[in-house]
Amino acid sequence: MQEKENHSKITVSNVSTWYGAQAVLKDINMKIRERAVTGFIGPSGCGKSTFLRCLNRLNDLVNYFRIEGEITLHGENIYSPDTDVVLMRRKIGMVFQQPNPFPMSIFDNVAFGPREHNRRINKKELEDIVEESLKKANLWNEVYLKLNDSALNLSGGQQQRLCIARVLAVMPEIILFDEPCSSLDPASTAKIEELMTELKNSYSVVVVTHNLGQAKRISDYIGFFLNGRLVEYGPAPEIINSPREKVTSDYLEGNFG
Repeated sequence: MQEKENHSKITVSNVSTWYGAQAVLKDINMKIRERAVTGFIGPSGCGKSTFLRCLNRLNDLVNYFRIEGEITLHGENIYSPDTDVVLMRRKIGMVFQQPNPFPMSIFDNVAFGPREHNRRINKKELEDIVEESLKKANLWNEVYLKLNDSALNLSGGQQQRLCIARVLAVMPEIILFDEPCSSLDPASTAKIEELMTELKNSYSVVVVTHNLGQAKRISDYIGFFLNGRLVEYGPAPEIINSPREKVTSDYLEGNFG
């Protein structure tokens, strides 16, 4: 990867979080690069999904959640009282563990966001956005003849790609993936991995995964979390081939987790 591609997109400074009195994340610092896939790995309960949700303030919806520190996008703290959270979440989209298409047509799923953000959008513009988003999600060729069919009729892998198209339709800068392949078969997983690799040409991609093989295949940078701490973070080849910490090496070798 060339240095010019390595500019920071998000900067995380001294972030700690709590659910009530329970500390979850402890003093996290990192820079998430633009046009790269950043993978977060670590055993269950280590804090990586909580951290992912910090990046677009989804934890705001959780009772008794508290955060200290700073997360900046383009130098602006996303936790500032002045932040337009709706606009921020357009810029930082999220794809969840389970596909969650809306109970409406394929077309209306992808069109939902653009309609919400621009009530005056015309039919042609909306059709173009839907087509482009489905093409970017590598789904157009499978669904273009049945855009008016229910999205619930799609397979699990197709539903997940539809959810990715739905995020792309509002023109984000960053896409967060929270274990997006955990409920998918190997063939569907391969398509999602291929898609994430393609998306980094235009977006910053951040992925939480329990699948070490997946992290190794798709990540340009890897962060290893353990017990709420970021043990190690850096270019994927360095983390995989020459980790600095023994605990990272043990995890990568399957000795725990």
